[in-house]
Order: sequence, then structure tokens, then C-alpha cells
Amino acid sequence: MIRMLIIEDDVPAAELAARMLSSAGLSCAHEVVATEADCRSAVARAPDVIVSDSNVPGFDGLAALSIAREELPRVPFIFFSASEGEAVEQRALNCGAAAYVPKSKPDRLPVAVRSALDRVADAQRLLPEKRRRAGRLDASGAAEYLLERRAVLDRTLRHEDASAMSSIMRRMPPHPVALVMIESPAAHERFVKLLGNANIEIDVVPNRADALAKLASRVHALLFTDSLTLISEARKLHAGAATHIVFIDRGGKTGASEALRAGANDTMSDEPRGEQFWAHLTTARRIVSLAESLQLALTDNRILSTIDELTRCGSRRFFEHQFPREAARAVRLRHPLALVTCDIDHFKNVNDTHGHPVGDEVLREFADRIINGLRLGEDWVARVGGEEFAVVLPEAHAREALAIAHRLCQRVSARPFEVSRLSLRVTASFGVCALDDPSEVRASVTAMPDLLVKAADAALYQSKRTGRNRVTLASWPQRAAEPAARALPLQ
Repeated sequence: MIRMLIIEDDVPAAELAARMLSSAGLSCAHEVVATEADCRSAVARAPDVIVSDSNVPGFDGLAALSIAREELPRVPFIFFSASEGEAVEQRALNCGAAAYVPKSKPDRLPVAVRSALDRVADAQRLLPEKRRRAGRLDASGAAEYLLERRAVLDRTLRHEDASAMSSIMRRMPPHPVALVMIESPAAHERFVKLLGNANIEIDVVPNRADALAKLASRVHALLFTDSLTLISEARKLHAGAATHIVFIDRGGKTGASEALRAGANDTMSDEPRGEQFWAHLTTARRIVSLAESLQLALTDNRILSTIDELTRCGSRRFFEHQFPREAARAVRLRHPLALVTCDIDHFKNVNDTHGHPVGDEVLREFADRIINGLRLGEDWVARVGGEEFAVVLPEAHAREALAIAHRLCQRVSARPFEVSRLSLRVTASFGVCALDDPSEVRASVTAMPDLLVKAADAALYQSKRTGRNRVTLASWPQRAAEPAARALPLQ
């Protein structure tokens, strides 16, 4: 049973769409909505396919497509519209629609729906192969990396003050968690009791197989074991699976040298006594605390060097490191690449009139609108200046990049920014530079990133000079080593 969402204010047209699919053998349960609020609610119920008119009064089809792309990027969105014409159809497809079917030709709708669903199924089957192929092609993976970093950050701040990302630097290292796998029953009982009295969280496992499974699934600061084999196997796991390993020497038969060669950090008698046990335990906890502090700092530094603290976009540093890789990949594979630079119009007036805290809220809202208007896991955004952002569009030709930039421009200005009990009208200017075929440009791989940035910036400044709140395409003549000085604004 296919769950279909129909966005349509004409009830007979909605029923026609459902009948056409049913008569073609596609079993559907459909829901009809005609407002933005109802559309958002219906999208939250995750339909399998969305069929929409292009001109619902007060809520057009492109707005519905934008919502669907934000919430359900893998669900096919098909226009079933009375508006006809190649330009209308091309605009819809450029914005991400799976198909465009005129209402004058309703028999095409089942074909379009079936084809779109088949493509989704094929993509799911081919996803592992695509990932392997991307690895062989040395794809940059920047968008996926930023998503992963943001996910880490969101998990970190879930129970903290999310207004200041640097609060992650104030966290105390977690308490040590100990894994106990001691084959000697008597020693096992003694250590479990003593560690419990020391207020250390412990995981207890009966054998080596379970111990290795625990180590693989969760980082343990301490490992207490009397098995040299387990120590050797634990050291072959990923770094940090067991930070500090203590070998329990049964009856003093093994000796410290053999245990250290196997990978242990320390040895203890299987009959721990008073001060000796606590001295060993104190040393272990200090080592673990240091290791955890260093790991925490490393994680924080990676996040802070990747993600802009205020907007959660990529940082300028990340852009400067990653964009040359995108350009090099495009040149090597002869794949298209587009760069969009954008700048909030009259942002200084916002800060001067309402203060920097309001300006910060505007920046955050602006970044959210830009990020949510892009292809998930493919495109990525970095904040490269105070109110200037760079949008990188891998595999995007000039026509697609322009469509995306226009959509982003409209998203920014479509509704006021509601910040600090204020309603502010905010617009932005955009500059686009695209390489449909990098081999057409005589420039070295190392020079290409700077040329793209300069061209996009020139187009952005042209948008500023010609009235703001618009998109301008940089002109890049064939076989030219430099982009033309004159940018061409789109009307």
C-alpha cells in the first residue's frame, strides 16, 4: 500500500489523481491538504510519495516542495498541475521535483509515480555500492562530515546551554567505567566488591568473548583481568577501547614483565590488601582521568575548528581547508562544481539599531534557512565572514546552481525573522560561479579555488550594487584563465 500525500485545493482533481493510480494497479491510501499548516502536519507522517498542484491559493507548489525537501529529502515530489510549458516544468525539476505531469495528460501520472518510487528503491539497493564507489573516487564527503560534527555537537549540548557552543569545554571528564573479566571466582568476587566500594561503575562479564564485545561497543576507562589473551586481543581493538589495563596476577605466577609485554599497564595481586590496592587504584584513576581529559579536548577542538560557534555552519577554517579539495576533485573527475556566496543586506543596521545579540539571532536564523534549503548530505555551507556565507554545491551545473540560489534568496525574504520579540524583514544578496566542465578553464588545480571565490564574490558585489535581494551569475568565458570582470545579474 502506497501512502500518498496530495496537495490540492481542487477536490475533483485530487480524486482524479487517486483514481488514475488505482486504475494503473498502484494501491494507494491518500490524504488531501490545501494549506501550509496541514501540509507540514501531513509531511510529518512520512508519506511514500507527494503529488502537488503548482498553484494552490496562498500556498504554491514550490513552497510545498521546499518543505518536503527539508523534512523528507528522499521522498519523491511530483507536480500534477494545470500550468503547462517547458519553462514551468524545467523550473520545477531544477528545484528538485521528481517529475512534472500536466493535468491535461493524467495518464502520465501513474508512470511518473511508479518510476519515481522505482528510483528510490534502486537508490536504497545501490547505496552501499555508491559509498564504496565514492571512496574509490576520493569524494570529499564534506557535507556528510559537517552533518556528523553537528550531530556530535547536538548530542553534547542536549542537556547544556545550547546558546554557547564553547560550554562543551567546561565539561568535567566522565567518571571511569571499569570492565571486569576475572576467570578466578575468588578474585572475581573480591575485585567486584572492592571496586563497588570505591564508587566505580563496573561492567562484569563472564568470558573473553563477552569482554571483547563490551569493549567494542563502549569505551572502558579501566579493564581488570587475569587473562593475558584478553589483554592482547583488547590492544588490537580501536584506540581507546580500554584506556588502562590492569593484569591480576594469580598467585604471582606470571610476573609483571610478561603482563606488560602482552599490553597491560599495571599488575596487581589477586589478593589485594589495603594500602597497596588503593595506591594501584588511585594511579589507575589518575591516568584514566588524564586520558579522558585529553580525548575530550581533542574532540572539542575538532568540533570548534570545523563548526562555526554561532551559526552551526562550517567555519571559515573548514572552508579554506575543504573547498580546495572540492575543486581538485571536480578537476580530476571533470565533474561540475558551483560556489554561491551570500551576504545579509544592511546587516550593520541591524546591529546598530537593535544590538549585537539581535544580530546574532538574525545570523542563526539566516544560516538555518540556508542550510534547510539545500540537498541534504551533498551541499554544505560555511560562514566565511561576519555576515557572509559560502555555499558549496558539488555536482551542480550553472542552471541548477542558479535555481538553488534563487530558492535560497526567496527563503530568506519570504517571511520576517522573528527574533527577540521583533519582526525584522531580512534580505540577502547572492553571487554564483559554476564550472560545468572544469577542463574548459585554463587554470592550475591550486589556482582554481581562488578563481572560483573571486568570481562568486564579484557576482555578489554586483548584486549589492544593482539593488540587493537578488542573484547574479559570474560570467566565465570558455577557455579563459580568469573569470570576466563583469557579472551578469539575473532578472
